Amino acid sequence: MKRLIILICILLSYTHVNAQPDTIYVWNKWCSRKDTMLLFNSGNNLIQITSAAFKPADIKLKSLDVSLRIGTAEAKGDTTTVLAMPYPAKGKNMRLAILNKKTNKTIKIINFTSDEIPELIAHVGTIQASEAARKDILSQLTLRTSFPKSLYSYPYHIKSYTFKISTPKGNATINAKGFFMTQEMFQQIKDAPAGTVIDFTNIQATCPECATRTLPDITLKIR
Repeated sequence: MKRLIILICILLSYTHVNAQPDTIYVWNKWCSRKDTMLLFNSGNNLIQITSAAFKPADIKLKSLDVSLRIGTAEAKGDTTTVLAMPYPAKGKNMRLAILNKKTNKTIKIINFTSDEIPELIAHVGTIQASEAARKDILSQLTLRTSFPKSLYSYPYHIKSYTFKISTPKGNATINAKGFFMTQEMFQQIKDAPAGTVIDFTNIQATCPECATRTLPDITLKIR
């Protein structure tokens, strides 16, 4: 019986030790899929690490490849964060090692891949096409930004834009501050006949700690 108890204790201890790496969760804050180890070339990448088994003070980070550079790790609460910069031209492997600070032993190795960032664009609410039904346009409240077909999710937002419409009743140009569409715009859309084209021009977008940039115009036809 004593031997059985000792064996059970050893097995439980072994299971605990080997389960620890699975309690470490790693993600890129600016990737929309948190289960995808993806970094973005020339983008903002903030690797975040949290664990039920290790406190931030217990671990340190090390890049294992020249194709991955990292900044100085910072701890806030139970989360460790570090800036990451992928350099795919220097090699395919982009491995990040999480080490036990006391023993210097590797706890877990994370394999990252990288991807290019497409051009940032704006669109009217959830409408992605170049034409839409009047009711669908009127149901939108804002202009949004996105990186088409990309998981990059750095938070850009519309700072200002110009709304232009031409109808048999005349032309209208409305300058907007912020990303909301206005009641004046909605009234113009309601009054316009089917087939009318709306242009959104001079679209200015910004993001935390970055300069304002001009996005491509939007042309949207009322169906």
